[in-house]
Amino acid sequence: MNDREEHELRTRLALAEARADMLYEELQAARKQLTQLVDFAAGQKDRVDELLSIVRRRWKPGRDTPGKVTADDDTPPDDDAPPDPGGAGPSVPLAGDAATSGRQPVTRKQRPKGAGRKPPAACLTETRERHDVSACGSCGCTRTLARDVEVTKKIDVVQSYVRVRTIEREVRTCTACHATTTAAMPPMPCERAKFTCAFLAWLVTMKFELLVPLDRIRRHLRSQGVDLPKSTLVRLIELAADLAAPVDGVHWKHLLKRPCLLVDGTGLKVLVRGLPKTWDAYLDVFNADQTVVYQFAMTKHGDELAQVLAKFKGVLLCDGESRLNEICRKEGVRRANCNAHARRMFRDAEIAQPLLAKEGGGFYQELYRVEREAKRLGLVGDALTTWRQTHMRPIVARFRAWLAAVGSTLLPTDLLGRAVRYVNNRIDALMLFVDDGNVPIDNNPSERAFQHHAKLRDAALFAGSPEGGRRWAILLGIVTTAQRHGLDVQAYVTWMFERRGTAKQRFGLRADQLTPAAYKQMLEERKRDALAA
Repeated sequence: MNDREEHELRTRLALAEARADMLYEELQAARKQLTQLVDFAAGQKDRVDELLSIVRRRWKPGRDTPGKVTADDDTPPDDDAPPDPGGAGPSVPLAGDAATSGRQPVTRKQRPKGAGRKPPAACLTETRERHDVSACGSCGCTRTLARDVEVTKKIDVVQSYVRVRTIEREVRTCTACHATTTAAMPPMPCERAKFTCAFLAWLVTMKFELLVPLDRIRRHLRSQGVDLPKSTLVRLIELAADLAAPVDGVHWKHLLKRPCLLVDGTGLKVLVRGLPKTWDAYLDVFNADQTVVYQFAMTKHGDELAQVLAKFKGVLLCDGESRLNEICRKEGVRRANCNAHARRMFRDAEIAQPLLAKEGGGFYQELYRVEREAKRLGLVGDALTTWRQTHMRPIVARFRAWLAAVGSTLLPTDLLGRAVRYVNNRIDALMLFVDDGNVPIDNNPSERAFQHHAKLRDAALFAGSPEGGRRWAILLGIVTTAQRHGLDVQAYVTWMFERRGTAKQRFGLRADQLTPAAYKQMLEERKRDALAA
């Protein structure tokens, strides 16, 4: 190539670069204009939607020209107007009638199924109030004729307040034997009680369901003119725990007979007289089905836990804590581990090994998908066992092969390596649920039960004494079990205290007849009798 050809090529290249720069600038300008047009269109759409919303609100059924809004219509929007039965509003054109504008009428978007206002719950207490018309709202004339009554139901609330309950008991003298008879006292928590069973149940509900510490409860009572010392509230909690302890014992006996028991534990700080700071105590939760029991212990040692579970025979679903090893070595006790722990470990390992960790977590996704399908079908017992063996065994076999292949290639310090090693060391205990329909796939019910305890612990900071920790465990177990049964906790606890207090002999009910399950059964029988009548 000579100099002339090289010069021509350089000139063409320079022209091409200039042309490219020019095209690039034109492209940037076009993009800027397009962005402005998009913003303008979005703004116009918002204005159109706003105008359309105003038109729909101001339109009322029964007008001469439905769908058309006149300029002198100043009627305010009716928020309580009944919705359209089909869930869609009237056809409202943007300008003029559909016949004159030549466009399709704009219809309100169809509401999804189940959306919209729902009627108040049938169980709510209803009060009625009537408001009459005294004069015409337009001219003020008092000569009006009754035309109709509009009925509207609103959700209201009654302020919770403390009251004094004055009880008058008649005293009569027999004319035959001259003996004196006094009307029976209504059920009370104890003899010469200053506080009723309802107040005691309210206090338990405030602390162990609504998680309000005693100092805040005292502040709330003081705002209503009831100044109670904190020591009085503590004694009332002690009384409530004494009344509820036999029911908690019935729950514990029920759990020890279950084929599978879910166990977990966490800390609880306790004040101990003579120590400069709080003591790190421990709280264990035991649950199966809808029954929950908490056990308080001053230490985390396994000896005390082994003594508590001495009579248990079955499967113990727990995490990998070593303090449970002695219990699981007993004859008749098998150990199952929680798969939620392993599943979380694989998810956490995606930071270091995204592909492999996601592949390992995929096996757990398959297992949980099969479990959800079994729950949807309502399978339990042997039917659930057969379902799991049929659909989960192939997944477990592939999972074992994957663990064996991947485990040798990972470093011990790697996050995925730890997860693989954790599963490999406990694979039999983790997959025990596949061959036993009584064993859940994970221990999440225990962890959810501890969420309630953890929130109360954060609010109250500590238990006032070791005895306070035991009362904490008893009342928290009663409240949590009532919640599992879907009960009104305060109503149930009031009912139970009335039959456990001074009227115990009158009612003649055992502790196993005062559990949340018994109370729920009683409510269902009453409901059936009411429907039958």
